[in-house]
Amino acid sequence: MIKCEGSITSGEMELRNIDTVDEALSLAKGIFVKRSKGLMDAYSSVNIRGFKGDQYSLVLLDGQPLNGGYRGRVQWTALAVDNIEKIEVIRGPSSALYGGNAMGGVINIITKTPQKLEASVTGGYGTDNTKRYRLSVGDRFMDKLSLRIGYEGESTDGYVTAPVLRTIKPGSGTLHGGYPMDDKYGNPTKWVVGDLGDNFAEKNTFDVKAAFDFSDTGRIAFTAESGRHKYGYDSPHTYMGSFSGSAIVGPDDQASFSPNDFISYTGMGKKEIDVYALTFKELFGPVQFNAQVGTTSVDDGYTVESGGSAATYYDSPGTLKEAKSRTWFTEVRGDVPIGESHKLTLGVSFRTDDSDTNEYKLPYYLSYSGKSDSTFYSGGKDRIWAVFAQDEWCIAETLSLYLGCRYDTWKVYDGASGKPASEIHYNSRNDSQVSPKVSAVWNALEATTLRGSIGHAFRAPNLYELYRTWTVWGTTSKSNPNLNPETLWAYEVGVDQGFFDGWTQASLTGYYNDINDLIYYKVDDAEKTRTLMNAGKARTVGFEFGVSQKIIEGLSARGNFTYTDAKITRNPLDPASEDKMVTGIPKYMYNVGLYAEQKWFRGSVIGRYFSKIYNLSDNRDTAEGAYQTYEPAFMVDAKITFTPFEWGNISLSVDNVFDKEYYEYYKLRGRAFLGELTFRY
Repeated sequence: MIKCEGSITSGEMELRNIDTVDEALSLAKGIFVKRSKGLMDAYSSVNIRGFKGDQYSLVLLDGQPLNGGYRGRVQWTALAVDNIEKIEVIRGPSSALYGGNAMGGVINIITKTPQKLEASVTGGYGTDNTKRYRLSVGDRFMDKLSLRIGYEGESTDGYVTAPVLRTIKPGSGTLHGGYPMDDKYGNPTKWVVGDLGDNFAEKNTFDVKAAFDFSDTGRIAFTAESGRHKYGYDSPHTYMGSFSGSAIVGPDDQASFSPNDFISYTGMGKKEIDVYALTFKELFGPVQFNAQVGTTSVDDGYTVESGGSAATYYDSPGTLKEAKSRTWFTEVRGDVPIGESHKLTLGVSFRTDDSDTNEYKLPYYLSYSGKSDSTFYSGGKDRIWAVFAQDEWCIAETLSLYLGCRYDTWKVYDGASGKPASEIHYNSRNDSQVSPKVSAVWNALEATTLRGSIGHAFRAPNLYELYRTWTVWGTTSKSNPNLNPETLWAYEVGVDQGFFDGWTQASLTGYYNDINDLIYYKVDDAEKTRTLMNAGKARTVGFEFGVSQKIIEGLSARGNFTYTDAKITRNPLDPASEDKMVTGIPKYMYNVGLYAEQKWFRGSVIGRYFSKIYNLSDNRDTAEGAYQTYEPAFMVDAKITFTPFEWGNISLSVDNVFDKEYYEYYKLRGRAFLGELTFRY
């Protein structure tokens, strides 16, 4: 198998304050982690090499796919952090071995397997009444059986993430208060009359890992993880002394507001994920045999208010929107040495997904109780068979060539959408893709490695894109059961170089992706519809540079810089998007950090920067410092840990050290502290 370009270890994670698994990836080159509100974020994502959204990168937990069968999203917030041994990252298209959902890359989260008796208890408290608990115990029995059990809980009262904006219009207001704010286009057209309230959240996750070494070369392992994430808004605040009226903006302007404005787009949400994976490996003669089977189920639900202008936080009816999906996955793979220069990998895999989404009416939008029968349904199933092969050919002692190819064939069926008992039922479809890739690695000198690759990758449309049709504010967003896969050809070259006996390590990678059949919305303003279509072409060009420097024993510096020019090159459905940046992706990113590790002390100071991000396809949302915009941001985080005793340590984390105020759609958190006490055995 092609080795990953890098990994993030549990030791490196302990040097930082990490609430969620995706935050561990935020310092990696080539990766942009979209997490605007910390623990409260409902839809964070990890974006690799200019591909927006989790659905473009395959995410695994001990080999089991975590991308949901409905939209391809990963429930990052609900996953455990403390049970991670390391996170392996493969950047760049990897469909030749991993199939769809691997256009941007592959992330494999590997959990801990204890080798001796160990136990850990952590308690923490910080800003916004944040509370954190992490407990685990593990041991190895009879030198064959390893078992670890863990629990993580975290909650926060949160902070104000979203203002209540009203449009400034001619007229005479009656109430004083509030302040002006530009709209997303940079025009002074909005007036802030209040906020949606403190955005709170909590998570609870249980995890189990068992591994049995039944022979000197064989192991069977079982991983189970169950996570729950809840979030919502506390009571809203008005800056006007009232929840209805009109603000005095100027001598001839006003901004009117009603109670419903203070609860619009709010509600409560829940995300649940359950993951089970069983893996087997054994050496049969010269053949390394690997097999696994597992399942991932996701329940994603949220409520929104549905009352009129007079509806309030305390009495508004609502709508519950709930999507449930389940994935089954199995794979069998063998690594077969052929002579002294070839290692042939052969494998077959099978995956099936099913999803069901329903909408329900609620008597009160902040409670799931009393829901009606389903008022809208959509759902469907798919199944994917694949065979793959890769030859690792050692042409010379310093030169290796990788030749890989995968064939995927899938079927989508049982698709339906509409009001229950009168749904539209869609015909089943079959499709397939062939994904070849050629890679070479040359250890040109003792400290110099050159890399290069050419490959094909794809992403099949997910069940949401095929079957989910929904209407909001009179506009209908239509699915399309006839969508084709998005495809690309990718080209990459890179060099890794060491200096000064390994004290300095540097790497540089350049890449080009040519993308076809982008799935995009066709907008019809007259009909008030948005229909998903295969219409676009795009290309991403970029480079990633990373460097690490050992200063003295126990003190090092690391940094990286990423340039990503991701643009839509052709889109007849949305001509205004052509030659514009792909939404949700910064053009420039860099991270710099200083890390210290001594016997009784560990610490880090890290600076993170990302440039302007656009949320609209035509890139007209140029404003900065305004709600619903993404502005350039540079933030500094720090953590210091003291270990006065072998069995315990105390740490203090400070995020956003300089208390900078930024908007990444929502308002980012200001300076925040977290103190933790850990006891270990």
